[in-house]
Amino acid sequence: MRPRDMKMVSLIALLVFATGAQAAPIASKAPAHQPTGSDLPPLPAAAPVAPAAQPSAQAVDPASAAPASDAGSASNADAILDNAENAAGVGTDVATVHTYSLQELGAQSALTMRGAAPLQGLQFGIPADQLVTSARLVVSGAMSPNLQPDNSAVTITLNEQYIGTLRPDPTHPAFGPLSFDINPIFFVSGNRLNFNFASGSKGCADPTNGLQWASVSEHSQLQITTIPLPPRRQLARLPQPFFDKTVRQKVVIPFVLAQTFDPEVLKASGIIASWFGQQTDFRGVNFPVFSTIPQTGNAIVVGVADELPAALGRPSVSGPTLMEVANPSDPNGTVLLVTGRDRDEVITASKGIGFGSSALPVASRMDVAPIDVAPRLANDAPSFIPTSRPVRLGELVPVSALQGEGYTPGVLSVPFRVSPDLYTWRDRPYKLNVRFRAPDGPILDVARSHLDVGINNTYLQSYSLREQSSVVDQLLRRVGVGTQNAGVEQHTLTIPPWMVFGQDQLQFYFDAAPLAQPGCRPGPSLIHMSVDPDSTIDLSNAYHITRMPNLAYMASAGYPFTTYADLSRSAVVLPDHPNGTVVSAYLDLMGFMGATTWYPVSGVDIVSADHVSDVADRNLIVLSTLSNSADVSALLANSAYQISDGRLHMGLRSTLSGVWNIFQDPMSVMSNTHPTEVETTLSGGVGAMVEAESPLASGRTVLALLSGDGQGLDNLVQILGQRKNQAKVQGDLVLAHGDDLTSYRSSPLYTVGTVPLWLIPDWYMHNHPFRVIVVGLVGCLLVVAVLVRALFRHAMFRRRQLQEERQKS
Repeated sequence: MRPRDMKMVSLIALLVFATGAQAAPIASKAPAHQPTGSDLPPLPAAAPVAPAAQPSAQAVDPASAAPASDAGSASNADAILDNAENAAGVGTDVATVHTYSLQELGAQSALTMRGAAPLQGLQFGIPADQLVTSARLVVSGAMSPNLQPDNSAVTITLNEQYIGTLRPDPTHPAFGPLSFDINPIFFVSGNRLNFNFASGSKGCADPTNGLQWASVSEHSQLQITTIPLPPRRQLARLPQPFFDKTVRQKVVIPFVLAQTFDPEVLKASGIIASWFGQQTDFRGVNFPVFSTIPQTGNAIVVGVADELPAALGRPSVSGPTLMEVANPSDPNGTVLLVTGRDRDEVITASKGIGFGSSALPVASRMDVAPIDVAPRLANDAPSFIPTSRPVRLGELVPVSALQGEGYTPGVLSVPFRVSPDLYTWRDRPYKLNVRFRAPDGPILDVARSHLDVGINNTYLQSYSLREQSSVVDQLLRRVGVGTQNAGVEQHTLTIPPWMVFGQDQLQFYFDAAPLAQPGCRPGPSLIHMSVDPDSTIDLSNAYHITRMPNLAYMASAGYPFTTYADLSRSAVVLPDHPNGTVVSAYLDLMGFMGATTWYPVSGVDIVSADHVSDVADRNLIVLSTLSNSADVSALLANSAYQISDGRLHMGLRSTLSGVWNIFQDPMSVMSNTHPTEVETTLSGGVGAMVEAESPLASGRTVLALLSGDGQGLDNLVQILGQRKNQAKVQGDLVLAHGDDLTSYRSSPLYTVGTVPLWLIPDWYMHNHPFRVIVVGLVGCLLVVAVLVRALFRHAMFRRRQLQEERQKS
């Protein structure tokens, strides 16, 4: 036996002995009282994941289930050995039970399986610093009474290891709760929980038969007991232990800062926060700010070495330094120090994480060398797809995300991001070239099989899975020409520009019907279909220009601040003496920007209200409570709202401004004739987002996040990262109280961006019928004037001719 195998066996034996975990899946009625745990937040999951090789659906009675197949296979055991090696060093920490419903793991509704879509599943992760000691799956649901108990079942697997089998009872369609113990050895960092349905009936089996189904309730539970592993403090493991990419949950990362909150330290903290935002991406991240190190858990400390918390002592540094040390109050907690001898070195140390994370050492300390960061160009954020060329779908998602199994494999999604300020000549649509593959041979009923294409849950077009070949194509194939794309269907469709905004998602849904076989011969039980990764989306006919204010652009893509991914054309305006709540909101916002652009905010400046003139040519983000808003109220001079006496209210508009708006946007004047008056103290957790043109520079934007208390300010930033609320963020003012959002539009419009000279007339007339009428009338007057002058000159010429003729006669 290999030394590694001997070590693995001894560790597994230790784990089983310590926890008493059972390897055999035993199904029984769940106890009346289920253990619960809320120490970890829910783990949202991705779409159902199909394993590479599906286990066969064997007819096994849960009550007499045979022991699981050898789960300690070399491949699966090797995957968890690195974590298991630390089990012997685990202290006497009390085990923690975490209970998650399948809904919390990502199931939007009940997991329903049919013959045409026999597989449903969820993907979830286990933190790398936790070791699973026992687990149990408690399921409930229902099965069709038309199923035959002898040859119908739902097989449950975890990472392709057998857990148990559910069998139908025609007299009692509903089942559960049934409990299955899960061997902890089955768990790895990223896990797949799958339900595989096999159906049988009298006569010919039809996978599209809607009477044959099985459903697992989204309220079924997965109970996992874990113990902490000894921490491994290695900078190369970042973002662990603060964030584990396999765990799909919102992240909370405490920051410890000196209470002075000087701009340089805040800039360094913003770079780190945006880098963590880039890592967490869609999950979201929150950065609470403290002046002392938390008693338990992990934290990030940013500051000059001489100003670090006393509990850390005085670490010796000779320059920009990154260091991981133990939490003084929690041996299992890790504190990341980002420090230096002065504030410039602290910023350099933060760039070591933001731009040098790939070179971090397998050590707990690193001296950071100066890093030169090239300035970003407009609209070149790494997360935004290029608008200068067609983009392959294979560049946006892995090839596996474009493949499906079964007759109806579910929606294949391709998420992408783009700057929301796109504009095309006369609203010309974008092009989507779709290439897809379906099984060859007489398998599918082509008349009933098709691919539906959509974007952002909006239907675009349907295509047959197998178009009839023309005579020319058939002749070319016979002579060996054109076989390169045999079996690949190709179509080009258009996407209206108004369907594309900051965060988008292409959706492909295969709906195939099996071809009836003569003599009741069974067709294939599982087929494969895919969208070709060489399919392309082309936005190259678009230009960057739009009208503001529009808070929807901020919510969907951080626009206009993310036009430059490093926020080098933006500045953050904070109070002279911001409290921890305001600084936390600032870090959360920088995390949102990093998640949007996938790039650290190395170019942003932090200023106070009395130094705004130093950044007059930049877009401004104002974070303030109403008690500190006197200094920033002047920045909203171009908006329809004012701050006075600790209240936000609608400002007065002069008649002249209304007349001017007629030439800017007559529709906005009509909607503002009787505006809804706004007046609020923004107290009780209420926050306000206000956007307007900067009074300091034409074409620049001011975004103000205001609240009477810290709770409302924090809620505003969290709303930006919640996709469910993005559709509610509109106009130039949003009032938020929890998830209750109210939008307003009252401020004058202004233009951001440029277009070529030949496109200016189209932009100027676009969606402005009043302007078209005025230009048309002016054009008519000019034509009439020219004709009148020409006719007058012709009449004068004829008059002179007649006079000359009379004189001659």
